[in-house]
Amino acid sequence: MDPDEQPPACCFDEWASHNAKRARKQGTAAPITRHLLAALEAQGLEGKTVLDLGCGTGDLALAALARGAASADGIDLGAGAIEDARSLADERGLADRATFTVGNGAVEPLPRHDVVALNRVLCCYPSVDQLLANSLGAASDVYAYTAPVHTGPVALFNRISVGVGNAWYRLRDRKFQGFRAFVHDLDAVDRTIAAAGFRKTHAAHHRVWQVAVFTRTDV
Repeated sequence: MDPDEQPPACCFDEWASHNAKRARKQGTAAPITRHLLAALEAQGLEGKTVLDLGCGTGDLALAALARGAASADGIDLGAGAIEDARSLADERGLADRATFTVGNGAVEPLPRHDVVALNRVLCCYPSVDQLLANSLGAASDVYAYTAPVHTGPVALFNRISVGVGNAWYRLRDRKFQGFRAFVHDLDAVDRTIAAAGFRKTHAAHHRVWQVAVFTRTDV
C-alpha cells in the first residue's frame, strides 16, 4: 500500500481511551455517532450484520447491537482501541455477538456484511481511494459514512480547525508520527460510492459533520 494512503496508528489508542470513558458514561462517545445510528436504524438494523471500519472503541458497533443488529465486527489500527472495544463488549454483555480486530480497513480482506459504516474515518486518511475500493465490496445492502463537511461556511471552519490541528501535530511529531487530518471532497466520495452500485438515501449535516447513507441498487 502507498504510505501516502495510510494513516499512522500513533495516537488512536490515546483518543480511544478517552472515548471509552465517555462511552461508559453516555452510551456512545460522540453525538455524531448517535446521528449516524438513527439514520441506519431508519434503514433497518434488526437482524443485520454490521462492519464498523475504523471502529475505535467499538462505539457504533456496540450501539448497533443494542439496537437489534445480529452481529457486529470492528477493525481499527490501534491495538489499545481494540482492547477497549472488547472490554466494553464484555461489560455490556455483547461479547458473543461482537468481534474486534487490529488492522487497516483499506487493505485487509473484508467479509461481506449487511451494513458497512465508516464513522469519522475518512478524515484520517490522506487519500480515501483505496479505503473506498476495499470496503465498498464488503457492503451487501448499506454503506454509510460521517466526515467533515467540505462545502460552504462550515467547510471553511473545518479547514481552519484541521489546519490548526495539523500544525499542532507537526510541532509534536515525535508523538503523532506524521498523523494529519483531512477534509476530503465528499462529492467525489459520493460519486465513487454511486459508481459501485449504491444510491444515497440519507444526507444531513450535523454541526461540522456530514452524514451519508447509501443502499445498494445493483442486486
